[in-house]
Amino acid sequence: MKIVDPISRRVMLRGLGATLCLPLMESFMPKATAANKVAKAPKRLICLSYSWGVSKDDWFPKEAGKDYKLTKCLEPLKRHKKDFSVLSHLSNKRATNGHWGTTTWLTSADVKSTPGKHFQNSISMDQVAARQLGIDTRFASLELSNPVKAEGFGPGLSLAWSSSGNSIAGETSPLGLFDRLFGAEEVSLEERQYRLSKGHSVLDAVMEDARSMNKKLSKLDKEKVEDYFQSVRDTEIRLKKAEQWLHKPKPKAPFKKPEGKLNTIQEIELMYKLMVAAIQTDMTRVLTYRQPVEGIFTDLGYKVGGHKTTHCTTTSEAYKASIARDRKQLELVAKLIDDLKALKDPDGSSVFDNSIIAYGSGIRTNHDLLNTPTLVAGHGGGGMNQGQHYIYESKQTPLANLWLSILNQLGIKTNRFADSDGKLKGLFA
Repeated sequence: MKIVDPISRRVMLRGLGATLCLPLMESFMPKATAANKVAKAPKRLICLSYSWGVSKDDWFPKEAGKDYKLTKCLEPLKRHKKDFSVLSHLSNKRATNGHWGTTTWLTSADVKSTPGKHFQNSISMDQVAARQLGIDTRFASLELSNPVKAEGFGPGLSLAWSSSGNSIAGETSPLGLFDRLFGAEEVSLEERQYRLSKGHSVLDAVMEDARSMNKKLSKLDKEKVEDYFQSVRDTEIRLKKAEQWLHKPKPKAPFKKPEGKLNTIQEIELMYKLMVAAIQTDMTRVLTYRQPVEGIFTDLGYKVGGHKTTHCTTTSEAYKASIARDRKQLELVAKLIDDLKALKDPDGSSVFDNSIIAYGSGIRTNHDLLNTPTLVAGHGGGGMNQGQHYIYESKQTPLANLWLSILNQLGIKTNRFADSDGKLKGLFA
């Protein structure tokens, strides 16, 4: 994928101001023009995905346009109807595995197309966005995940994949995320500096050894080494980012650290609350969350697994559980939207107005990989035509067209992403 306006290494690694740890305040924003007291509010991206798809007959609306009727599954979002849209007929055309619900959701990659490799993913859309949106924040992006491998996610540790196609590990515990964002440092500044320097020493040695043997390798092995080089470069960038923030204190937590054991629904609620807190303190502007699903059934009183809900009739107990799960998931999303609307940027607009939330799954149902459930909320800084059900003409409109359109809406200049063949009409002006 070609980036027209790439972020230079110098810009990526430049020093950052200490006030960035605090919530965005008008006093610290640069002047834009004489007419506008503050610069335009920053844009944010939130990507939420889950496994096993949705209730096949009760998630997608029947009607197109603004006057569509909310389905049983979408009803919890009623109060936000004008602020989100449902997109039908978007598909990851190169997806081949009905159990890999999240592996290629944000990459739209053909993971089996690389010669000599059984599996090779590509960069995820959120990481392309983080190159630009994450320059001035403590974390270029935050990846949240679920550690349970039996959830039907497929390969990967989160929704995010690096430029070398390697999985980026996600934070799986709300308590761990709280400590990462607001907890006291466990080691001294000197010890953290030492550990970072040791990390660079190891990377330097690896790179030197790999270069020395490069001339002796076959073409295929050279490709493997180059992939490894890119992985090392990705790690180096993260180390450099950490170095820039060593001397900058973490912000004060907006709420007390939670205590006690959480069920799955409480875990998702708390993850959402921490995501809002991370945005409120401007610690990041790009977040992804690979959400748990199986535990929701238990919390709602159903004795059924997620896989069974993809192989059931509409009169079965499993299908009732599927609808209850979909409704609960969107109840939680509705509360997330409430919280983002309540946050104000220095220019007076809401954080929600300046954000895009992508919500969906790489599977529709019954291992069906076409017409994947897709919902987009927020206004991305303005210019989006929300409040509709868009039914695209081709039943195989690339999901990558959505990712390309979102990147452009967020100000990232690129003409293509994965297998995109153009921007989505309608939703994006």
